Amino acid sequence: MKKNNDKSLKKIFDELDIKPKKHLGQNFLHDLNIIKAIVKVANVENENIIEIGPGPGNLTELMIKQKPKTIFAIEKDRSFRKRLEDIKINNIKLFKYKIDDVLNYDFTKLEKKNYKIVSNLPYNISVPFISYMIKFQNTIKWKDMTLMVQKEVADRILADTGTKNYGRLSLMVSLKNHVTKIMNVNPTCFFPRPKVDSTVLKIIPKKDIYNLNQEIFEKIVKICFSQRRKTIKNNLDQLNIDTRLLLKQSKIDASMRPENIDLEGFCRLSINYKKIFKAHF
Repeated sequence: MKKNNDKSLKKIFDELDIKPKKHLGQNFLHDLNIIKAIVKVANVENENIIEIGPGPGNLTELMIKQKPKTIFAIEKDRSFRKRLEDIKINNIKLFKYKIDDVLNYDFTKLEKKNYKIVSNLPYNISVPFISYMIKFQNTIKWKDMTLMVQKEVADRILADTGTKNYGRLSLMVSLKNHVTKIMNVNPTCFFPRPKVDSTVLKIIPKKDIYNLNQEIFEKIVKICFSQRRKTIKNNLDQLNIDTRLLLKQSKIDASMRPENIDLEGFCRLSINYKKIFKAHF
């Protein structure tokens, strides 16, 4: 039988006299089985945790029971300040929070720890947040991320070469990370119910990564997927270098479309672009 704490969640909202805000993408998880599964997968015991968007704190409180070293929560909605303050009072040495927009938060200000990131991400920030953490993961040290996102975003991240969902997001995440799908989550597990399914992902940095310039890689990928129906050569012509030489050195057929080129292929393009650019400019 499905367990949930929907009633207690609604009780918290009644006590705080607040309602979920659609413009903040708020859909709060109330299914206890799913919450417990997320906490188990996140493996928070004796770890330093960053939680994004704790809201009413139901995920937070279950993590606290697993005895992490610390939890630092970032919440944009000021309506939850009282709730988070109550959690802080009861766990003064373990829990801290900040009311802030996570997309504007300077993570470099955090103490130099190897954090785990856990979140039921608001749908409207899932892609920009993941993109930011991936882009700056050399600067912002995180151990792994356990994230709930809308299924459509998860499908794009997990997409295989040659599929319609394969693109910039798939490549940018997989360049330095392994991604595992944990489970899909039904809309009935949330309050209020979203119109889409959700997916829990585990993202873990790779130990061995390609030695390349990430900015160049990002530039190449962005240009190649700017017009998916065009061939790789036609898209790369925007770079104003010898495209045929670049493709030849990268061992890629000029007639291929970008969705048919795998991660290794884009890495070769990035490395050889840098070599050709240096030689000619």
